[in-house]
Amino acid sequence: MKPAEIFDVCHGRYRNLRDWLSDSSGAVHSLDIKASASGYQWRPGRVRACEYVADFERIGRHTLRRPEWKGRLKLFNIYFLHSLEYRRAIAMVGVADGTFDYWYREVKRALGTEFQRTGLYPPWQYFNSQNHEGSKQSINIEEST
Repeated sequence: MKPAEIFDVCHGRYRNLRDWLSDSSGAVHSLDIKASASGYQWRPGRVRACEYVADFERIGRHTLRRPEWKGRLKLFNIYFLHSLEYRRAIAMVGVADGTFDYWYREVKRALGTEFQRTGLYPPWQYFNSQNHEGSKQSINIEEST
């Protein structure tokens, strides 16, 4: 699998978990009995979901911390973490469309490679690890660089 595809898988899981965590803040939602059930949807434990979200953000910021990649880090924070709309993100990053697109591809490639190396990918393996090896590997990222 290509690094950009690995990034897409991890980013998709990140967004879903982040939305789920913000939705599950203890509020009780009403149930529409007439609506058809969507079926069983697997969700990890809340603690493990929080760890995945935190690991995604930390690994991304750590990988893009080089001074010459300051703009790419800004793109990551604005576009991927805060999910701003494309045109607004370009304006906030402050670069031309072509530069934004080039940085976008570079960020996905660099982070996809790093997510695979640190154990964030594949997500099923990250969540199935009994002793949280995935998070232990990603925590030691600072020591390996």
